[in-house]
Amino acid sequence: MENLALIDSFSEFKDDKLIDRVTLMVILEDVFKNTLKRKFGSDENFDIIINPDKGDLEIWRNRIVV
Repeated sequence: MENLALIDSFSEFKDDKLIDRVTLMVILEDVFKNTLKRKFGSDENFDIIINPDKGDLEIWRNRIVV
């Protein structure tokens, strides 16, 4: 999905549901965390970074290498 389409989708959803931007970011983060929990059993080692201005989404998995 293109970044501009993602930004438009976020804005449209926010306007339709009458929620503020911070709440929308929390909802999106919770959705991805729940998906990670289902797939990997835990979301403790993951960082989710959402930038609604640019339409960027990053999911980082932190591991300890020994």
